[in-house]
Amino acid sequence: MSVSPYFDDMDGEFEARLKRNTVTTRSSKSDGRELTVSNPLAILEARFSYKVLDRLYFPAFVAIERTVEGTTRYPIYEVVGVTPTHYQLSGVDSSMPTLLRREYLDTIKESWGKSQETWIDLAAIPTSYVATLSPKLEFARAPHAPLPGSEAYLLSKDAVEKFLCEAGGELVGTMAGFDLPFTISMDNLIRYHSGFFAFTGSGKSNLTSALVRRALARDPSLSVVVFDIAGEYSVNLLDLLGASSRVYTTEMIDSEEEFVSSQAIPESLEEAVSRKAIEASLAKVFSRGVERISLVEAGGIDLAWIQTLLQGTVESGRAGGTAAKVGLTTLTLTLYEKRGYRQSTRLTDMDDESRAELSTILKDINSKVNERSGLRSDLDTIIQMLESKDLGPSGPVRLSPEKLAEQLARGTAPRLNILYMPEPVQARMTADRLIRRLLYLKKKVGNKQRVLVVLDEAQEYIPDEHTDREYTTQSNRAVEQLLRQGRKYRLHCWMATQRVARLNVNALQQLHSYFVSTLPRMYDRMVIADAFALPYEVLERSADLGTGEWLFVSFKATKQRNVPVFLKTENNEKFVAESIK
Repeated sequence: MSVSPYFDDMDGEFEARLKRNTVTTRSSKSDGRELTVSNPLAILEARFSYKVLDRLYFPAFVAIERTVEGTTRYPIYEVVGVTPTHYQLSGVDSSMPTLLRREYLDTIKESWGKSQETWIDLAAIPTSYVATLSPKLEFARAPHAPLPGSEAYLLSKDAVEKFLCEAGGELVGTMAGFDLPFTISMDNLIRYHSGFFAFTGSGKSNLTSALVRRALARDPSLSVVVFDIAGEYSVNLLDLLGASSRVYTTEMIDSEEEFVSSQAIPESLEEAVSRKAIEASLAKVFSRGVERISLVEAGGIDLAWIQTLLQGTVESGRAGGTAAKVGLTTLTLTLYEKRGYRQSTRLTDMDDESRAELSTILKDINSKVNERSGLRSDLDTIIQMLESKDLGPSGPVRLSPEKLAEQLARGTAPRLNILYMPEPVQARMTADRLIRRLLYLKKKVGNKQRVLVVLDEAQEYIPDEHTDREYTTQSNRAVEQLLRQGRKYRLHCWMATQRVARLNVNALQQLHSYFVSTLPRMYDRMVIADAFALPYEVLERSADLGTGEWLFVSFKATKQRNVPVFLKTENNEKFVAESIK
């Protein structure tokens, strides 16, 4: 019988002891790079039982007895491998005559569950937590290692709930093996950045969308910006696209038909709701307004024009070159680095304080330039425009990344903002400009409004190899800055990708929570194991997960830190289908 109601002896059938502690080491290569990870592993031996064997193929936790200073404690291990074993298996190999080998195998077959020569080997990884039972069940982080021969007990459903589920937290799925609602701190899932890693078809956008809707419902102060390259999120969040939401695009989309055909409709959603009904709902979204976001504004003067004037003076060697060079440095430090503007920013897109600062810079340059200089004449004209606020023809009023950033920072943007940008370079340019400007404004105007940036297809924004020409260097820099500094200013990031090995590792290591589903390539799993100090064996088990099944690990959002949990997450499409029916 169990020594505690928090242990499940499976009606007396679960009996196990620690056989040995070991360390496993694995290596993998990809594109000339090699990763090696090592981690401790416990091998336990359990009495053979079909009931026990079938149960242990599902996620389970075991507590291994250990005496510490006269007190019995129980280091907690997570089962990651199960192998039914027979004593005679060690004597069976291909060198044996076929007839004899078959006799051995027939004997082994008949022995399961009947002979003392059968048992179950369990491989388990340490969670770094220890349980104590007196006066009540409690868990604490501790380094105690169990000793070979120690008895092991299976944690009951109630014990696992007390161990891992956050009281009053947000539901994110059902724990596999326990049929327990798994709850976490949604605030910390947002605050400390999160990643979603899985192969195509595993349900990354489905899960991300389900959590976006839960985050919006949980936190009234939250605004969400989704960078959508594949055109999935207008469908995944279709039921939320109303008065407090907006779809933006860099594309010239002139009709409902063009917009509808540009969006990806999952086949599974079509099976629940007719495609015609989905398309009709998307058409309504377009009729309410899909706003164009512009990266190259028509008309007016931008900072690139002013920079060109100054640079031309420097390079030509004309009088005023030194003043122009000093002015270029001041312009870069003040408007680009400090305030987050880009060369493509027009004067009409700058706030009054920034325009006043620019006017001061130009006046300082002019005071050091000859009165007959052509540069002085040009700068006088720009200064007059800045001070009179007659900034010249601006063309059609369009939304820029900087304007959207200002709306987000000041809380005037919709709560849900989907940026459909199928061209990766434009998506990177937008991410760079919006994030840099948003960081600056949050530092300036305060951090009351919380903003979550969701980067789908994250490898497009933070690849490990980047160039200025493809704009990956700029987007890399902006996203890294968001991940490092954003939390202080209530700016947060979620990223989803199927190409983990292609991500910037510096950015990857800033994530505190992550969901992992099927990743066929061993190297991708190794990258996650290395980046998050996670035993490879648990990631190897994730390779067998189906659609909607995830391994979840968090340093901040779960009740216990860095304990892997296998989940079946809710299907986001049910919310969309219910809204259309």
